[in-house]
Amino acid sequence: MDEFVAELSAQGLLDEPSARRIDELETHAHVPLARELHALLYSGSILILAGVGAAAKDRLDQLGPLTILAALGAGSAAGLGWCFRTGRPYSPGRAESPNVAFDYVLCLGIGLAGIFAAYLEWKFHVLGDWWDLYLFFAGLACLGAAYRFDNRLALSAGLVNLAGWAGVRFSRWDLPALDERAAAFALGAALIGLAEASRRSDVKAHFENSYLRFGVHLCLLALIYGAKRIEGLDLWLLLAACGVLAAWSARRRKFEIFASAVVYAYVGALRAFLPLIEGAVDSLWIFVLTSGFAIAVLLWARRRFQDDA
Repeated sequence: MDEFVAELSAQGLLDEPSARRIDELETHAHVPLARELHALLYSGSILILAGVGAAAKDRLDQLGPLTILAALGAGSAAGLGWCFRTGRPYSPGRAESPNVAFDYVLCLGIGLAGIFAAYLEWKFHVLGDWWDLYLFFAGLACLGAAYRFDNRLALSAGLVNLAGWAGVRFSRWDLPALDERAAAFALGAALIGLAEASRRSDVKAHFENSYLRFGVHLCLLALIYGAKRIEGLDLWLLLAACGVLAAWSARRRKFEIFASAVVYAYVGALRAFLPLIEGAVDSLWIFVLTSGFAIAVLLWARRRFQDDA
């Protein structure tokens, strides 16, 4: 152990765990690999799913559809069954995974189930024009798995599936007030409401940020899609929504939401004002100065939120 650290420990100015930690860092005895290991396992799960999908497509004539479906079903059942056997009991609060591979085996099982459903519909057209119900029920199943196993990957997969289902289903109704934008905004608002409900309840309160991110992006994407002209109502609704979100996130010290509000407001305003300044001599400088100002606001907010935390 370093002499200076040993002297501080002997004088009682440094407790034993802290001294041991400093010694480990200085001697490189402890090298954290959690992020690298998680990235490796996640990449492995994605590569396995991609390989399975490619094999199912290329080997159709050799294996036959029933063999492929049986293999996909067996793989998914094995992965999900292992998760149910080894997973910790349900807890309304935060629950740690039993081992480092658990989350990625769960992700693999869910992915194989998704490939099974997609291949089944592609080959046999079980639901026909109602194929979007696969997305709906897959979303509900993923949300159930997320709450059962306290898994944010499953939660994200569930929200993506439900967003896809809402977009497909609303577009088929062919009603002006119920198009894809309305579906995105309605789902986003519902997710923001779920984020607040999660925060106030004792059931998976830490899912708040996941719901909030998806909800905010869906709502702002729905608004920015129509914000094409300065005289259009969508632009001013977008700017008003971004202002409300920026004020709320500043009060709650949620930098990611604040950054989203600033970026969407900037992109929407630039998109609407660009036709007015296009061709002007100073248009490039206007872009440089405004983007620099937006970056400065984000850097200031980042430091301010960290100081206030």
